Amino acid sequence: MEHSLVTLSNTSATKLTPNGKHSGMDITLQNVNDSGYIYIGGEGVTSSNYGFRIMPNHSFSIELNGNDAIYAISSSNGLSLAVLKARLEVGS
Repeated sequence: MEHSLVTLSNTSATKLTPNGKHSGMDITLQNVNDSGYIYIGGEGVTSSNYGFRIMPNHSFSIELNGNDAIYAISSSNGLSLAVLKARLEVGS
């Protein structure tokens, strides 16, 4: 399991998943700020074109397959996002 605290920009999306193909993962994202929104989605995510909005002090979890990538951008520059990643088990 991996964890990190990521500082986000309000002008450029940050990739939260590994580059290239990965084995799949469960990822939980927590907006640890008292104000301001975190927007998540694909590579072109913006504060007006997003897949999901995380409210202050709320979180979002999703299971990603090995081809998926997730990006985040914030409503204000410098907001923090807690990221918890657990790789999926590979079947035998």
